[in-house]
Amino acid sequence: MAALPDVPPPVPSCPDWSTVDLVRHLGRVHRMVNHIIVERLETPPPDRQKLFTAPAEATADDLADWFAEGATDLAQTFRSTDPATAVWTWGESQTVGFWLRAQTVEAAVHRWDLEGAIGSPQPVDEELAADGVRQFLEVLVPHRRAAKSAPPMEGESYRFLQTDGSGVWSLALDPDGPRPLGEDEQAGTDLEGTASDLFLFLWHRIPGEPLLVRGEAKTLQRFFELVPTV
Repeated sequence: MAALPDVPPPVPSCPDWSTVDLVRHLGRVHRMVNHIIVERLETPPPDRQKLFTAPAEATADDLADWFAEGATDLAQTFRSTDPATAVWTWGESQTVGFWLRAQTVEAAVHRWDLEGAIGSPQPVDEELAADGVRQFLEVLVPHRRAAKSAPPMEGESYRFLQTDGSGVWSLALDPDGPRPLGEDEQAGTDLEGTASDLFLFLWHRIPGEPLLVRGEAKTLQRFFELVPTV
């Protein structure tokens, strides 16, 4: 069996991780989510870091098999479970459908990460990326602000316009909470780009340069202070 390399390739878009770290992360998450759904858990599973982790002594072949097993099991669970089934999640929606959407988006992000580690990352599928933008603005913005200490919101506003489709998404960070902008409301900053570039920008994978930006540069620079990574 092939041994793991002494220095696994780094993942440029995840500076603290190697490719081995990323595969271990994905495999652990797949097993955790599968366990939550199969057991119909209503609270977070205990000892999440230990319970679903690959053996430390795993070879490259072992790790590949371990990853494939977890991914296959989770895919089968999603196919055989009603998305409306109630289970614990970290979001407002406590359903299997929440996990299906979240894991689809996470798989797209980390596929891009791994491609960047071993070659040239390809754009995210347009339909998937568009839903990823919606999911980020609707679900991750409030989650990240709750999970991390973030500065107060002062009404900063953003509109994201898709250049390879008809998608338009907006976000106003009002002092009393985030909300979509009204159709007649002007955003402080407009960002135009493909669905893939907008998605990857929101996930902090690419800088703002591939996007056409109009409006207040200070507001754009403040976005990831107001919506911190976790």
